[in-house]
Amino acid sequence: MPRSSASRRRLAYRTEQLPASSRQIYRIDHYTSQSWATMVALSVVTGLLVAGAVVGFPGWWVTLFSVGTSAVTLIMVFIIQHTASREQAATQRKLDELLRAVPQAADSLMLLEEAPEEVVRGVEEEQRAVQRTTRG
Repeated sequence: MPRSSASRRRLAYRTEQLPASSRQIYRIDHYTSQSWATMVALSVVTGLLVAGAVVGFPGWWVTLFSVGTSAVTLIMVFIIQHTASREQAATQRKLDELLRAVPQAADSLMLLEEAPEEVVRGVEEEQRAVQRTTRG
């Protein structure tokens, strides 16, 4: 079975429960993170630079290239933020579940990412103090 077919099925399975818009964003993120996508982008940019050098980089062409790359960059920032945010939230929920499952774990650490900054600093100081006492 071709590798891309298996990869496509794995992606479809991972994202089937998501809303349609999130599925599309995950697909874009998945495919643009592949090595072949980087090579395609590099080839396109190199080709455009060579073609621009041949025709003397007309002003409208430079403007179009600049606007296009800015637009793609902005869109990719939102795509990356969307997928990273969902994955971070899922990781936090998994860690919270592990804290709940371990009897000697501090329940106060659950949902720490949503606590006020003072609480986070207090927990950090407590953990550093415990670390200092256990080191000797």
